Amino acid sequence: MIQKKVIDSIYKKYRKRPESPDELNIPLLFEAVPFEAGIEIDGGDVVINSIDAASPFHRIAVNNINAILNFDEVVAIVTHASIIFINKDNAQIDVHIKELGQSFLQKILHHSLYS
Repeated sequence: MIQKKVIDSIYKKYRKRPESPDELNIPLLFEAVPFEAGIEIDGGDVVINSIDAASPFHRIAVNNINAILNFDEVVAIVTHASIIFINKDNAQIDVHIKELGQSFLQKILHHSLYS
């Protein structure tokens, strides 16, 4: 699995979506990911059929994808709040969900309560 430092740097580097979905490396999903993952494009969505249809990670709008990255053992689909890692050998799926930081208002309230 990818280390936390790498995950943090991915979120930092790919904060924003590309100007056009054409800039995403969508072919990588078909070239490097095993057939068992069940990747398909349906309209403007990437569908991962090996993930339960009730999961929010089953269908991802291409417009919500910040990057598609190739690593030695996995392909990563990066969104603003999560990274879906698809294993190249066995199509195993691992999802990292970004931790929410404190909002500006929460920081002010925390500061005023503990000052």
